[in-house]
Amino acid sequence: MTKKVGLALGSGSVKGIAHIGVIQVLEEHGVPIDIVAGSSAGAIVGAIYAAGTDLSMLGKYFESISSRSYMDMTIPRSGKGGLVKGDRMEELVRVFTHDKTFKETRIPFICMAVDIETGELIAFQDTDKKLHECVRASMSIPGVFMPVRMDGRLLVDGGLLERVPCIPLREAGADVVIGVDVGYRGEVRRVENPTLHTMYERTLDVVMWYITRARQEEADIVLCPRVLGLMKGFSTRHTQECIAEGRRVAEEAMPRILEILEKNEIPLKKPVTSR
Repeated sequence: MTKKVGLALGSGSVKGIAHIGVIQVLEEHGVPIDIVAGSSAGAIVGAIYAAGTDLSMLGKYFESISSRSYMDMTIPRSGKGGLVKGDRMEELVRVFTHDKTFKETRIPFICMAVDIETGELIAFQDTDKKLHECVRASMSIPGVFMPVRMDGRLLVDGGLLERVPCIPLREAGADVVIGVDVGYRGEVRRVENPTLHTMYERTLDVVMWYITRARQEEADIVLCPRVLGLMKGFSTRHTQECIAEGRRVAEEAMPRILEILEKNEIPLKKPVTSR
């Protein structure tokens, strides 16, 4: 039986644009990607890639817009649970995934979410559900995007418990797992003027890092683009720099990736030239 390579794309808001550069380099070197899992931003890029869309189109789109184009703010009030509706981002994903279901993707895709009522980690895969609907749930950053009610569950950002979804890939049969983490990884970051938003964001970062650190051992290698200081808030102004950073870390890690593939007797595919 042919061994499979899984790619785990981590959460990280607009910093997840770096995933585009990583995937481009993997394809250019002929690294097979047999199954993809994603949380939040990683779910957005992963779903679009699994659906067969050229990721350079996604990069060009983000480069051409401002956060106002995809952030549909709502008046915060009781019962909403978030400041952003998320309808515009869901529609963006629907268009870029060609309205496909999980069963219609080019390669298998796993989308992570968390049931905020039970604390259960949810993995959407091999289902007739639409990709964009489940990705909308996966990207629901608590307190920012409105949560999604689906099948009796109240779903939020999958990165809350599975920032870099390596374990779901192992469970799905991946023999080699490449993780990509664009989030906080324990760096010292000074807080000169603490605000409610800053303290909430930093607290979430620290908690998620401690969970991630324990679970990322399932990966054979984890790539870590340095985009924390590059992509701030929800601005897409530095899209090309973010993609370039994804490419840089992937190129730097390529000797090790090829070594891992050779050790597992996994052949390379025909290289794909990025547009």
